[in-house]
Amino acid sequence: MTVKRSFVFLMVAAMMTALFGIMLFGTMSMAAEPQRMLTEKDWQAFRVDEDKGRTCFISSIPTKSAGKYDPDNRGEVRVFVSHGPNKAERNVVQFVAGYKHKKHSDVTVNIDGKKFTLFTIEGRAYAESEEDDIAMIRSMKRGKKMTVVGTSSRGTKTTDTYSLSGFTKTKNLIDKTCS
Repeated sequence: MTVKRSFVFLMVAAMMTALFGIMLFGTMSMAAEPQRMLTEKDWQAFRVDEDKGRTCFISSIPTKSAGKYDPDNRGEVRVFVSHGPNKAERNVVQFVAGYKHKKHSDVTVNIDGKKFTLFTIEGRAYAESEEDDIAMIRSMKRGKKMTVVGTSSRGTKTTDTYSLSGFTKTKNLIDKTCS
C-alpha cells in the first residue's frame, strides 16, 4: 500500500467518523450535517457540503451478526462507500467493525462467492488498492448478499451479513451527485 493511499484512508476514516457521529449524536458546531438524499431498501445515500467541497457516501448495517460475544460490548457495525472532495478519495470502501481488530489481522469479504481480503486499522477494514475497491464495488452492484468475517483484539471471530438490496441505486446517486 502506498503512503498516499494510507493518507487517503486516514482522512476518509476521520471524515466518516465525524460525519457518522453527527448523524448519531446531533450536529456539531464546526461540521456540516450530512443530508440524507435517498433510502433505498437496505442502503442510504448522504451528502455533506463544506467549504473544502462535497463529500458523498452510502452506508448500510448488517442484517445479521454472529459470533461468541456480548452484543452490548460491540459498537456500531457498518459499511461505507464514499466519494471525498478530491479525486483520490473516490470509491473508498470501508467496514467499521464495532471493535478493534486483532493486530495485523485481515478481514474476509465474500460477495456471492467472490472473496476479497482487506487489511485492518484499529476498528476499520480497507482494500489494499483502488483496483480492489472498484472490483468490490462491481461485485456489490451485481450481488445479493455480502458476508464480512473479522477477528477482534480479544480473538473473537465475528461474521456480519449485509443485504446488497438498494446498493446500486444509492451508489449511482452518489456517483452523479459527487462527480
